[in-house]
Amino acid sequence: MKKNTLSKYTLITNTTIGEKSHDSKLMTSALRSYSCFTLILFMLFSCAKIEGPGGSSAITGNLSGRSYSYSNGSNGEQEITNITIPNGNNIEDGEYVLLNTPNGGTLYYIWFKWDNGLAPNPNLSGRTPIQVSFSFTQNNTTVAQNMSNAILDIAGEDFTVEVNNDIVIISNIQSGEVTDAEEFTQNITVDISNQGNDYTTEGATFTEGPIVDNRVYLIYGNDAFYSEDTRTDAEGNYQFRNLNRGNYTVFAYSIDTLHPDEEPYAVRHSVIINERKEIVQAPGIFIYQ
Repeated sequence: MKKNTLSKYTLITNTTIGEKSHDSKLMTSALRSYSCFTLILFMLFSCAKIEGPGGSSAITGNLSGRSYSYSNGSNGEQEITNITIPNGNNIEDGEYVLLNTPNGGTLYYIWFKWDNGLAPNPNLSGRTPIQVSFSFTQNNTTVAQNMSNAILDIAGEDFTVEVNNDIVIISNIQSGEVTDAEEFTQNITVDISNQGNDYTTEGATFTEGPIVDNRVYLIYGNDAFYSEDTRTDAEGNYQFRNLNRGNYTVFAYSIDTLHPDEEPYAVRHSVIINERKEIVQAPGIFIYQ
């Protein structure tokens, strides 16, 4: 009787075919999973919000505010001090003039020292010295120029200086009320030609309404700087077009009515575009001019 047996070759072949079939199924499953994962990623990135141009959406808004007229008020004035200088032989060694700045700024004293003089620096407490060196034989215009150079060298950030013959014209750079300069000398004279005044809205007239032909700025996402700007129309309206979905910031600059000499500050509003072909109305921006 003949045995029905499989050869060794047949067993090996069948086993190999089975393994290959199993591996093929695993590969097919892996490819399907990878394809699904890739599709999901594609869909996610396709739907991601990337702020900026190239889209079909827009942001519109309106800019309004209060505009002051200072015919009855004051927009702040710089103090102007005129100091008349005599010839060197009429200036006492060690004489000085007090010079001030507004709003709690630096206080100075201008002191005059002969080239070979023995008078000491007055060392006035709480004040910064400005030394004017001169000789007994110098005329008044030369001493005036010496004084101008000394002021600009020490206090150029607080004052501008002009020289008109023997008169030194000192203008405070910052506007505002300031204690008048005062001389502690015999022959040097001080005159205030323009009194410093603080910015104030007291008594001033103003109008409120649309701010026309004013710049409005747009920031994309979390960018540090604005990406584009536009100007308002006759009604104070503005629009940024062709934007992608995402987060934006609109802003315009306003003066600080309490600190007018400081830099204007930005009035900002956040805006979100969620859909394609969406027109988003930004909150109104109100500024002071």
